[in-house]
Formats: sequence, C-alpha cells, structure tokens
Amino acid sequence: MGLLRTGATSLRLAAIGCGMALSFIAWAQGNPVLTGTVTSVIDGDTIKVQLDSGPITIRLAHIDAPESYQPGGGAATRALHARVLAQDVSLQVIEQDGEQRALAIVLLGNENINAWMVKQGHAWAYRGFTQDANYCAWEDAARSLRRGLWSVGDWVSPWDWRMARKNALFFATDQSNASTASCMRELREAPALDD
Repeated sequence: MGLLRTGATSLRLAAIGCGMALSFIAWAQGNPVLTGTVTSVIDGDTIKVQLDSGPITIRLAHIDAPESYQPGGGAATRALHARVLAQDVSLQVIEQDGEQRALAIVLLGNENINAWMVKQGHAWAYRGFTQDANYCAWEDAARSLRRGLWSVGDWVSPWDWRMARKNALFFATDQSNASTASCMRELREAPALDD
C-alpha cells in the first residue's frame, strides 16, 4: 500500500510538473514582457528575478559570458552583479531553454542589459543561439577597444571552453582574427532559433 501511494504521489507530481512545463512553454511562446526585481546574479549571463508570481531564473538571450573558472568569468559576473542586483527590470521572454530557465532580453529602464554586457566586453555574441547581427557588431567594437575580456590575448569562446573541458581532443576555434563579418558568417551557418 505504501509503495502504491508513493507511486501515485510520484505520478501526480510528474503530471503537475509536466503541466507547469507546458504552461510555461505556452506562456513563453507569446513573448511576454514581465517585470520583477533581480535577487541574485548566478554568473555573467544568468540571473534570478522575483516576479509577482514567484522567482524565476533568467538566461540572458543572445549572449554567452565566460564560465566562472574561465578567464573573464569572474569579471563578467561582477559587472552584471553591479549593474542589475536589486534593480527592477523588464524581461522580454524569448523561450524556455533546456535547463528550465527562461531565455530573455533583460531591460533596465530602456537599456538592453544583454547588449550592455557585450558592449562592455563581458560577453560574446552567442553564435549558435542568436540571429541578431547587432550582437556581432557590438562584440567587434568591444574587441577593438580592448574592453573586458578582450583586454587579454587568450580569446576562447565559452562554448569552445565548455567543449574542451568535456573532450580533451577538442581544439578551440582560433578567435584572434574574429570580426563582425566572421561572427555574422557563423550566425548564418547556425540553425535558426525556430528550427
């Protein structure tokens, strides 16, 4: 009987979880604008926001900041923390990513924080997950000005850095000659977000 009750409880919890996930997906597909207060900064491209309906984890869309243990990762986290912690923000939700987070453009007033991170040299235009070429231009400008992570010569994209950590035989792409044009070529080669 105890096993049956536990199984039924598990099924109910799974059904509730599936229902919540499906309603969240439907909610995100309408690209709503939500408002809330930033309660924590997890890393250079992930924050937690308190909405009226409860807390939500937000992954900043279109960008990829260096990982925490990667050169520039700590600086990216500190920059985002200083800019948005305890601030009221608007969230333009794009979609839900595979880790049950909302993917969104974060606005502080009228300022696009995702773009700000790239312009300050704390994040890359995320080649595989954006089709917005503006991020390529902002990245190139920050690189030319040697801002943030571009002030050092060891430029390994976060996606290559993660792959190299998983596979010792993986070689990171040489980014020493990266430009707006090369970034845009990579965007054109990447699958569209709605594929």
